[in-house]
Amino acid sequence: MMDQHHTYTGFNAGHFGPQGDLSALDRRIAELTELGAEVCELAAVRLDVVAACQLLPERMGRLKTVLSSHQIRYTLHAPIAVNLMDEAHLALQIRAAEASLELAAECSADVVVFHPGRVHPAQWADKFRGLLKREQETLSRLADRADTLGVRIAYENMSPNRRIIAGTETSYALDLIALADQIAAVDHPALVACLDVNHAQQGRVLQGYDLYDQIAKLAPYVGHIHFSDSTGLPSTIQWDNDGERLFFGIGDMHAPPGFGVIDFAEMARQLTVLPGTAIVIELKENHFRHSARMTIEAARNFAAAIGNER
Repeated sequence: MMDQHHTYTGFNAGHFGPQGDLSALDRRIAELTELGAEVCELAAVRLDVVAACQLLPERMGRLKTVLSSHQIRYTLHAPIAVNLMDEAHLALQIRAAEASLELAAECSADVVVFHPGRVHPAQWADKFRGLLKREQETLSRLADRADTLGVRIAYENMSPNRRIIAGTETSYALDLIALADQIAAVDHPALVACLDVNHAQQGRVLQGYDLYDQIAKLAPYVGHIHFSDSTGLPSTIQWDNDGERLFFGIGDMHAPPGFGVIDFAEMARQLTVLPGTAIVIELKENHFRHSARMTIEAARNFAAAIGNER
């Protein structure tokens, strides 16, 4: 049972070994527990328990056996490809979102993270009001379903990914205030914001906004946090691997605190969170191997400092 008066710290479990290897997932969760993690975020697409938006009963049973053997809270990251502004494939997108909610409920995961809608910049310029309105309507229906299943949807602020940098995609959720406005418009208890602090730093550099002002305005809706560091510099050079991204300090670094430039102390001072919020550390696998203990200690300190001077 989740303690509503406690802020949880832990890790995602996206990198546990070969995709679908539930024995490797079992070992990773045990490793996270040994590190003192209180929460583990599962990656829906790494489990091989859903095909064609349908749960696979035999695989699901094996997964539940693994998960139930550990004393840890679970959350779930839905497929990043879920896009509620993809009008050409909206029925499929909704089926995938619903399957993610059902998967979470079967895993006893109480939060499902989704990425907000994104479209081509020309489509956004022509139709942004209608796109926002239709996403609100879809989100409201999904939040109703989530509420029935006993889970919450956490809508995550976007990072400037390769498509955004290339000018072929955009999202209102690069801006934290716009994300807050969309969540407020839906106004559903099963819908909260996921603040990805690394993504927020990237948005700050790309769009030039006041990060702490934006965080303060998103704060009333924050019920989930993704925790890692970055410089915020966009990936506008040619690069081939994550080692090069770290070396140059560009893009979605998912690095330990101190490897980038985020002022976590100031961010914590500007932030309040909803009861039961989980702070989920997202590190590249190489960073996890050398900096997991340091990072979870930093996340605990961040959790303890949230809202202390407000």
